[in-house]
Amino acid sequence: MNDYQILCFGDSNTWGYVPLVAGRYPRAVRWTGVMAECLGRGYHVVEEGQSGRTTVWDDPLEGD
Repeated sequence: MNDYQILCFGDSNTWGYVPLVAGRYPRAVRWTGVMAECLGRGYHVVEEGQSGRTTVWDDPLEGD
């Protein structure tokens, strides 16, 4: 069986941000964790989420 790695690059939704408490949902609750559970063995889901990340506008601090 092949092993596959899936990169999930995204924003606070990918990171698992919990509004109002400024925390993080447990792995099993985050959508990436649910996806990993559904895919089963042979798949590794890499979470690269960052709150505030956007691809729509230029970053005001980094500029590019």
